[in-house]
Amino acid sequence: MTVILSIDPSSNKATKSNTGIVLIKNGKLLDHWCLPFGVKGFRNWHEKEFEKIKCDKVIFEHFEARDNSKAKDNTVLETIAEIQRLIPEAEPFRNGGYQTDVPNELLKALGLWKFGKSHHQDVRAAARLALFYAMRNDIEDFVTGIGELLSERI
Repeated sequence: MTVILSIDPSSNKATKSNTGIVLIKNGKLLDHWCLPFGVKGFRNWHEKEFEKIKCDKVIFEHFEARDNSKAKDNTVLETIAEIQRLIPEAEPFRNGGYQTDVPNELLKALGLWKFGKSHHQDVRAAARLALFYAMRNDIEDFVTGIGELLSERI
């Protein structure tokens, strides 16, 4: 049984941006968090929650700095730096192609579409990243768990 903690890091500039975090075991949601934007929100969550969490893998969405245009928000890199400082074993993972490999219908079928009163998009992105990571890395028990959950719900 593989448990993945997946993090979609937020901006440190856009106040409506949130860090989305999910804890998923073989495709099944165990818990989720929607944190206030930026480094401070992540640091506070880490101090209160991280030691309680048992997982096999911690991943976060890889982010590459964009050109020097003032319209681009590269402050996500500050949140990522904090994630790496506090959780050195956390692995960056590119999300290129994840919407194709993990379509909305799959997230809906697995109950990974809506998350209470949270800003769904950030938590949903973390869930999509966890499933994408498991598929791309051939984590057999996790992918099999997704299939079993789907067969139960169809």
